[in-house]
Amino acid sequence: MSIVYVFAASTMEGRPIRKIGVPSNSSSLLRCGSNDVGLVTGGMGPINARMRAEGALHAQLGASANPKPDAVLITGLCGGLTKSLPETRIVAYTECRSTEVSKPLLRCSEKIVDSMFDLLKSSSIVCDRVVGITSPQIATMPDQRSSLARLGAAAVDMESYSILDTATAAGIPAVVLRVVSDSVERMLPDFNRALKDDGSLDGRKALKIALASPLLTAKLLVANSRAMRQLSKALEVVLKAPCFA
Repeated sequence: MSIVYVFAASTMEGRPIRKIGVPSNSSSLLRCGSNDVGLVTGGMGPINARMRAEGALHAQLGASANPKPDAVLITGLCGGLTKSLPETRIVAYTECRSTEVSKPLLRCSEKIVDSMFDLLKSSSIVCDRVVGITSPQIATMPDQRSSLARLGAAAVDMESYSILDTATAAGIPAVVLRVVSDSVERMLPDFNRALKDDGSLDGRKALKIALASPLLTAKLLVANSRAMRQLSKALEVVLKAPCFA
């Protein structure tokens, strides 16, 4: 049995874990197959993600609320940066970059990535190994995604680098398992205009932007829902398996 901390930026992205897990001996952990899982949500954007990760992996552990995790899994939606990654494709990061080019490339646990890949393949779930990149902005337009791809990445999100960096500093192996919700060609409403300084969304501004682009918003919601169904299947396979030891 392993203890795994799962990080998801939103309640929606964390919902599959709550459905998979059942209460464990510890009230704050969920039992998922052979693993005990601690779910950490609410950290959208690089700054919030780092704060949530530091709180979960340093301060909380120091207070002995839960034992130190054996591994960290970062999950949720991501954007595709290449035409080879269609929507609903599951991706496992081998490495993660930051848009701040001075920051080092971070590597995910090769052992756990290989194990997840084999498990998903045996369950007939297609998964691509990719290099990811974390951006403080939402890649809403194809030209923005092309710029990120030129930095050497195939998928983009807003949290993985910060959490990986924190886990690495804490000596905890970490991996990223995400699903492509928007392909490189898809245009999104410009929710960047609703981003706060900490990377989270201003709800009122986001609603106004969504209402101003009803067709793009509707297509985005459908794409997100379709992607989350596929991610749920992958997470059920991975989180119930002994691949995090």
